[in-house]
Amino acid sequence: MIKKTADLLAEEQRKLVLCHQLISSNNYVSQDEIRREMVRAGYTRIGQSSVSRLLKSLGVTKVRNARGVKVYTLDERHQTKPAIENPLSSMVLGVEHNACFVLILTISGYARVIARVLDLQNIPGVLGIVAANTSVWVSLRRDYSVIHLYKHISRLLGRDDFSDSPSPGNT
Repeated sequence: MIKKTADLLAEEQRKLVLCHQLISSNNYVSQDEIRREMVRAGYTRIGQSSVSRLLKSLGVTKVRNARGVKVYTLDERHQTKPAIENPLSSMVLGVEHNACFVLILTISGYARVIARVLDLQNIPGVLGIVAANTSVWVSLRRDYSVIHLYKHISRLLGRDDFSDSPSPGNT
């Protein structure tokens, strides 16, 4: 009986860890998306109610991302804190652009660090950098290509997963 209880607790802990990793590294808009990922990871019998309980245990909430889509995110107290030995990219949640500027989304509290690192790079084409708590706004000079700046910043931050087109809804 005690072994069974210990096994169940260990299994629940593994589910929590997996759920935490999924939420930390992806933008899910529904619990069903999370459930499908957990099924792919081997939890074939997990249901939506179990996913809901895991999300509640982790303090997960929904927030609007840069594209205006509500996605699941970890409460600040449950977010992984980047360690000094981890790459800068571990602080960056995404990099997007429109025709006028580049927007960098970060883990809460790390936008100023990212802004300072970019500022010290003396990147050609940057007119100014403004940091808030979770985002960095990079304005470009009039005669500079936003796509070139976007790619340059993305590479510096270890985020080479870019496309040449503006983010949806931005022109």
